[in-house]
Amino acid sequence: MDLKSLNRAPPPAAEFTEVLAIPPSETAERDLFFVHVVDETPLHARVSFRDLALGLYLSGRHTIRRRNGANVVDGWSDPGTINLTPPGIEETWEASASSRAAVVVIRPEFLSRVIEEYWGADSRRVEIIEQFLIRDPVVEAVMLNLAREAAGDTPAGRLYAESGCEFLAHHLIYRYSNLSRPPPRSVGGLSSRRLRVVLEYIEDTLGQPIKLRELAALAGISARHFERAFRQSKGSSPHAYLMERRLQMARDLLLNQPELPIEQITRRLGFSSSSHFSSAFRRRTGFTPTNFRKTWSQ
Repeated sequence: MDLKSLNRAPPPAAEFTEVLAIPPSETAERDLFFVHVVDETPLHARVSFRDLALGLYLSGRHTIRRRNGANVVDGWSDPGTINLTPPGIEETWEASASSRAAVVVIRPEFLSRVIEEYWGADSRRVEIIEQFLIRDPVVEAVMLNLAREAAGDTPAGRLYAESGCEFLAHHLIYRYSNLSRPPPRSVGGLSSRRLRVVLEYIEDTLGQPIKLRELAALAGISARHFERAFRQSKGSSPHAYLMERRLQMARDLLLNQPELPIEQITRRLGFSSSSHFSSAFRRRTGFTPTNFRKTWSQ
């Protein structure tokens, strides 16, 4: 596929589709934002965003390379990972395969109004900081519901979607702008080699019981020291990380293997029961596994 350019000007929904290999399966445009559900993200794209863009990967796990001038970053597009691209960014994206994704684009004039009216700051001095393949349960849950509700052309759906967009704008300013407080710097985490060994073991045994002392032995340290070092390296406890990876895999199985029964997914990923799986999945996404599959399956 040849590289395509995205130099957006209003109306944004029409211009956005120029970067896609196929049209979005769902789309909705509002005064504040627009939403697309993209079944096949492009393998190559050269983009220049005029508005703030959020991309949430729904299914598919592929390598992604982002080039911004001389800056090159690589990562994996796991389900649930998010890209945040502020206005004025020009870059090139390359992927090893296509994914399914939801894209929300928020108009800069709306962000400026929120910043000035609610945060009391000069919007010209506020910078939204670009994020690449991050995890943010708040953004994920809001984007999933925006994509679902915005597609329905009802007064209640519109009100819900617009309220969700305003909440999302506040969250982005609070977490990913120069108005945010920088997180405390972590020290004493696992070395890159030890962390890689532990993460590879988790991936290989995702559906089996994994004990803390087993992971600590792989890292060559005590269980107590390991838990603290792992949290400093990954930003979450080993248990929370394992649960997150299982739920990410569950999303992929629900969407990419629609005939696979929920009970089999439960057993494959090591959940104690279907009710345990359903409860954990709903807390993470706002959907039961069955409703998630019905809503987001192609």
